Amino acid sequence: MASSEPVREQANCLSYTIDAADTIVAVSGLWDDFARDNDGESIVAEKIMGQKLDQFIHGDETLMFVRTMIMSARVLQRPVYRPYRCDSPKLKRFMEMTVQPRSEGSVEVMHRELRCEPIACKIPMAAESSGAHVPFVKRCSLCNRIRAEGVWSEIDEAAEAKRLPAEVAPLKVIYGVCPDCLASRGVVL
Repeated sequence: MASSEPVREQANCLSYTIDAADTIVAVSGLWDDFARDNDGESIVAEKIMGQKLDQFIHGDETLMFVRTMIMSARVLQRPVYRPYRCDSPKLKRFMEMTVQPRSEGSVEVMHRELRCEPIACKIPMAAESSGAHVPFVKRCSLCNRIRAEGVWSEIDEAAEAKRLPAEVAPLKVIYGVCPDCLASRGVVL
């Protein structure tokens, strides 16, 4: 369920601002530390400033979802909220995204960590970018469940049920949005 209150605690909040053309024009002070702590050297501030947001979002469904959140905030001229997951290799991170309209079509997108839990099953994953035929799983960009052998579940559950391709490391992932998130957790207006 989404929060009905705007993000107030800035200490555990990361943000970026995009202009009316969806170009990244600012990031919060903690951005680089968070990126580096999560093997994200390719998205530190100096590498993303002046770039289009779209190039940093994996999966068409995820891109459409984020674009819808941004468009909703711009059109409604009020913040929109969305809970989601942003796991690291060791932690399940339960987050909230707030898209806040600003002046002249710009928006600030804030990400706040709500809580963390350890991941029991440590399986390395990498976004699939090549056209090569390799086993892959689809991962929901909102709840972080994966679809393996046609079943949507937590990665721990999929590993325990032996539904993951064992011969591939890291596990190749294609990002999207699962049917449950599309049906019951749409953009909160």
